[in-house]
Amino acid sequence: MNNLWNSPPLGPTAPIGEILLAGTAIRIELPPSQHQLAIERYDALRKHIERLDSPLHDRVRIFYPQGSMAIRATITSRKRTDGFDIDIIAELILPNSMKPSEILDMLFEAINGPTGSKYHGMVERQTRCITVYYSDGMHLDVTPTLLIDAYDPRLSNLFHAKPGEPSAAHRKFLMNSFAFCEWFNQRTPVDISFEMAYSTRVRAFDRAAIRADADVEPVPAHSTLDGGKSAGVVALQLLKRNRNLRYEKRAGRMPPSVMMAKIAGEATVPSASISGALNAIATAMLSTLEEAERAGEIVDVRNPRCNEERFTDRWPEDRQAQRVYIDDLKLFQRQLAILMSEQASLDQKRDVLISMFGEGPGQSTIDEYAANIGRAIESGKRITAPSGKVLTIAGLATPAITGSALAQPRGHTFYGSSWRKS
Repeated sequence: MNNLWNSPPLGPTAPIGEILLAGTAIRIELPPSQHQLAIERYDALRKHIERLDSPLHDRVRIFYPQGSMAIRATITSRKRTDGFDIDIIAELILPNSMKPSEILDMLFEAINGPTGSKYHGMVERQTRCITVYYSDGMHLDVTPTLLIDAYDPRLSNLFHAKPGEPSAAHRKFLMNSFAFCEWFNQRTPVDISFEMAYSTRVRAFDRAAIRADADVEPVPAHSTLDGGKSAGVVALQLLKRNRNLRYEKRAGRMPPSVMMAKIAGEATVPSASISGALNAIATAMLSTLEEAERAGEIVDVRNPRCNEERFTDRWPEDRQAQRVYIDDLKLFQRQLAILMSEQASLDQKRDVLISMFGEGPGQSTIDEYAANIGRAIESGKRITAPSGKVLTIAGLATPAITGSALAQPRGHTFYGSSWRKS
């Protein structure tokens, strides 16, 4: 089993809750091997759409990633069979007079191709995109757009045409996901203190080994290759995992990731701990939703680089849906407080961690932490809390730690261990 806490601490020592959050984040992070596979499929799909016999040959201006992959916030699915999705924009060179359904149908034909072709039968026409499904659970969502103004690159129209819906209900929306991703990445720069710890441990946890045409914006490299990521992005990944868990058995839509990313970009604090970033983002989301609820309205979150683009145009469907997620966020804050509490036992922290992020990553992280402590005790090394108090076997149930990363975010520690060996 990989040991996530063997390396020397980086910076100040961290509370146990911080260590457990870091271990959980590693386990929900998309590993480098799957990230590389996603890049290969992204490139293969782009070339397929542009092939000589494609209805879109020479009609693709640019391909670029959007969503989680573009801001390094992709997470694995809770269920192995569910895979994960990659969001792609295909900016097309087509007449603006074309109907939304015609544009979506043309992209579907270009990807699905004739019988026997590469993706035939793997493709589904959605309301705003075309989805390609792979047998391992991964799927690619390709959204067609048309550029509006050559002097304002990537400001485009996207198209809404639900299959079976009357054409009168079809419409187009102004969007600029490229500019939004630039905005988010500027506001959540890589934290240098993350670099070594994050990169080393994600690579260690990845047990698998996978190895000029239209313009193409490359998928950002995995965080292990370009210097890590910020605490705010890691916190966003954990919040998305928590949301996915809460909505797994609920009907209807769940809060959109892009809404969460926008609020996270505004709320994140450079050099915050993971717990501090989580608390800041959850508090900002709760405040945004509660403000709308008090006004008797549905929350309205917009693209900061394209105000006409509304990130909450399909969720919440009504105020009841809004109230459900408000309750989720309040529960999340209570659970985070327990996880970071000095008084909570390791058993309590385990139960909360599993409730917040699922049994798989939660229990695995706890097992790893307990095994690490056990090995240190068996080796005869003393383990002390930051206060200097020697931790005995009996004290393992209620670890002695000082400070509260929830109440007062520290300088970033990410994998800074709460324990010193002497």
